[in-house]
Amino acid sequence: MPAHQPLGESSTRFSALVESMARPHDVRGLSLKSLHMVMAMRLCALFDAAGRDPVPDLAQRYRSIEAACAVHGLVQTVKQVWPEPFLVNRPCCLSMTPDEVTLATLGRAALSAHRGAFSDTIAGFVRADRHDALYNATVHAVALIPSP
Repeated sequence: MPAHQPLGESSTRFSALVESMARPHDVRGLSLKSLHMVMAMRLCALFDAAGRDPVPDLAQRYRSIEAACAVHGLVQTVKQVWPEPFLVNRPCCLSMTPDEVTLATLGRAALSAHRGAFSDTIAGFVRADRHDALYNATVHAVALIPSP
């Protein structure tokens, strides 16, 4: 059974989280790898709606089939472990959804190999028994997304 936080402490934590999510976040402030992750989620959503496989387009974008498969694997893992449908904006939109902001934060934590920050980001949102799968898929994807 998880340890309980004092009522005031947990409500303050979640109030700050909700407040930060309500502020618009712009994709132009992301690192290139985080931008690739967010855009991959958006493109996969479009391809899913069209009934098409996104891997060929991702492979062309990244110039790597391995990177495309890793990113698509992350997308599939997110779809499995996220407690509700993952919301994305259109690829042309500069603002990010709260889910996209969370994904970018997870990408930064995975890129810096900061497992604690990764889990803290999704604690109380994604079930703890699903953190490992999401962390491993994120680490794999950010490792293979090409750098400039």
